Amino acid sequence: MLYNIARMELLKYLDNYLPLEERKKLEESLSFDNVHALLLNTDKMSEEQLLSIYPNLKKHPIVPNGFIYKKEEYDLGKSIYHELGCFYIQEPSAMLVSYLLSPKPNELVLDMCAAPGGKSIGASILMENKGLIIANDLARNRAHVLADNVARLGRRNIIVTNNDFSLIYSHYLNYFDKIILDAPCSGSGMFRKDEKIISDWSINKVYKFATLQMELILNAYDMLKPGGTMVYSTCSYSYEEDEMVIKDLLENRDATILPIPNNDSYYISKDNLGIHLFPYKFNGEGHYICLIKKPGELIKTKFKQNNVLNSLLPEEIKDHSSVKFGEFLFALPGEINYKKLNIVQYGVKVGELFNKEVVYDYFLAHSLSNFNAQVELSENETLSYLKGEQISKANPYKGNVLLTYKNIPIDFGKSNGTIIKNHYPKYLRKVVNFK
Repeated sequence: MLYNIARMELLKYLDNYLPLEERKKLEESLSFDNVHALLLNTDKMSEEQLLSIYPNLKKHPIVPNGFIYKKEEYDLGKSIYHELGCFYIQEPSAMLVSYLLSPKPNELVLDMCAAPGGKSIGASILMENKGLIIANDLARNRAHVLADNVARLGRRNIIVTNNDFSLIYSHYLNYFDKIILDAPCSGSGMFRKDEKIISDWSINKVYKFATLQMELILNAYDMLKPGGTMVYSTCSYSYEEDEMVIKDLLENRDATILPIPNNDSYYISKDNLGIHLFPYKFNGEGHYICLIKKPGELIKTKFKQNNVLNSLLPEEIKDHSSVKFGEFLFALPGEINYKKLNIVQYGVKVGELFNKEVVYDYFLAHSLSNFNAQVELSENETLSYLKGEQISKANPYKGNVLLTYKNIPIDFGKSNGTIIKNHYPKYLRKVVNFK
């Protein structure tokens, strides 16, 4: 009953700003099946390799490394390749947010509401692991989920934080080259995906979130450098959470709106402020996206370097900045002012220090493409290792060895030449499928 009341309330509300024909098409599309997709981590697997394993994937219509699949055909969340960070499962509309912002290598990016991490990971792939991303989430538990996804995908240039930026934004005025603000919202664009959202939706919820969104976008804009670009997005159909938030920004700041290249699958409202992705036009869930520019000339970010502990880093990341927190060593492409940031994960967790040596971490394994001590595992050995078992396998190494499956890193184990001790994180141990 609640489902039908909320659904009808939403459709009646949409009559206020959508033409009747568009509203009817949108109403019909709410009964369509929701769409499943993945974002390929091109550092670990090529498109050709992916399609050789999953030949029935369909290319995303816009994002080059995005692919659409049928869950009844491929249960990719339980795949070995998902476990090894070869792809991130992400809704097709959400993929467009980072793609349209188009962050470049060596830029400084803030993702203000980043969990569970898809947009930060998409940005990191576009940036080729160069530069820095502050991936923040207000909820501590969600920030830890974000950190886990960043580690699984092996993204080196992401600092995961747990902050309320409305309290600290004044420390980062005119600071970031690019900003992602995927704002908390009423969630009407996700009606097809989750019925709980439908029964929880109300117009009062729309007004509550719109107030928060107007505050967040002003904070974000103030942290954007002159000449910088930000993207504002929601998974809401509501005018108050979308165009009205942008209008409020334009009234209170010197922002300009950047045009998004035309595409027949976009719906553009009469205000011509950003785009809507409606399921009947774009094969995904409901989304709103707007690109915003701050006037001025963009000055390149200068990253600091700390090389004191670089002798402990593997060769592939020797050029990174090394930082010690407690007994753990971390590495990043460069450093910034992280004062006032509550850091959950500072770049790549290299490992734990013991007597000036490092026991290398799972995150480091997923961030590398090769290592001088490397052992390839078979399918059965990989399955055993992911369940937490040690591996009996003669090899020429003693100490840290990078374990791989089809040359894709799994983890660092500890070898004595015949036995490889299992260091795979206990909370990740599971049974996976090889396809």
